[in-house]
Amino acid sequence: MKPVADITPEQKQNLLNIIKQSVEKEGGGDFNVFMQKLASILQDPNNKLIHLGNTVFLVKRVPPDTAEVHTFSIDSPQNIVPAFQALAKVLKNQGIKKAITYAANPAYARIAKQTGLPVRMGQTKKKVKGIDQSVYTFEVTL
Repeated sequence: MKPVADITPEQKQNLLNIIKQSVEKEGGGDFNVFMQKLASILQDPNNKLIHLGNTVFLVKRVPPDTAEVHTFSIDSPQNIVPAFQALAKVLKNQGIKKAITYAANPAYARIAKQTGLPVRMGQTKKKVKGIDQSVYTFEVTL
């Protein structure tokens, strides 16, 4: 498993390419429409993108000290673990005390465990592409 810092410049993809490939893989529809929505979201100063390796995190800060995270990645599951570990450090350094993310795929439970972070898992309903679906929740205390 390669730490995020060990990805060479030749191996690291640009942020837009990672997001595009990830959205296409997830069947996210029209990429231009998606990018317009993302650009609108990023106008809020509480929202930002963090690029670690071949993974990009959309971090929505929920004041005072919580972050909701959405992941775009072209890394394999075993290579995404160091990116999550690095993100936890970045968020903690920014004063975030709790990070929350959601996933429809149960494979993310294994990834969450591999990070070694104190992850609390659960399930909830969320709208995914306009449809209420059961999703896994992952909450990390930083």
